[in-house]
Amino acid sequence: MQLPARQNFLLAVDGSADADRAALYIARRASRLGPCEVHLLHVHALGSADATTAGASGLVLQAGDATERARRLLDETGLAFRFHAEIGDPVKRILEVAARQACTEIVVGSRGLGWLAGLALGSVAYRVAHLSPVAVTVVPNPMASADLDLEDGTDVHRILLPVDGSAYSARAVDYVCALRGAALPVEVRLFNAQVPIASGNVRRFIPQETIDAWHRSEAEAAFEGARTALRGAGLRFDERFEVGQAAQAIVQEAHALGCTRIVMGTRGLGAIAGLVLGSTALQVLQRAEIPVTLAR
Repeated sequence: MQLPARQNFLLAVDGSADADRAALYIARRASRLGPCEVHLLHVHALGSADATTAGASGLVLQAGDATERARRLLDETGLAFRFHAEIGDPVKRILEVAARQACTEIVVGSRGLGWLAGLALGSVAYRVAHLSPVAVTVVPNPMASADLDLEDGTDVHRILLPVDGSAYSARAVDYVCALRGAALPVEVRLFNAQVPIASGNVRRFIPQETIDAWHRSEAEAAFEGARTALRGAGLRFDERFEVGQAAQAIVQEAHALGCTRIVMGTRGLGAIAGLVLGSTALQVLQRAEIPVTLAR
């Protein structure tokens, strides 16, 4: 897997602080990994009758207002972008425009991901992450803060890469390996979360040393394929495993290491199971204060 000659991002914005952070992520971080083009999309969620009443020019003006800050952030970095205004269901239009423009990645803010009520109704970010055939990066707005604080204090793109040995986590490994030609140095922390054995009955008959050895063996198996791929790509990496609740361990590890991004598969085995309500991938999206890329 090679980096495309030019990364082609679809940036979906709605004028919110979350969308502005997504624009800032592309402008200040993603653009430093290599040449890129951005398709800036605003979707006006109106029925056909409402759209007829508003008129095409009126909808374009509204889209221009909603994307003003995002356009300014991209302009300040000198990024090329194309502006798209669409009408209809936001998720459907995002996926359609991404396919039509041959986008390699969709970038969205995390608006609504932190609220179960919003998820029950189906937040745009959640549905796009669930349905997209290409990678999706969700950029959080920590603590609902409007402060855009994505300044880079380092010249290294540090990635936390959770793996479990499944084909799904292998896709995340492939995504990271494709960054081998990035303009910015890339460092990777391979991470595996092992499910703790909490049963008192098990611990009565199996020594803790045996349990620890089993966890190490399982983590080694999960790391094996990822190690080979990362070495082949010439990327610097180290590794660590932990026994505990997977999503919490992933987010804590990323924070402790000072990572700039988490890259993970959307469906896997055991500790990093699929993107469904309550899954590890969704919990990481809810908890992380750094961008999370769900690889396909």
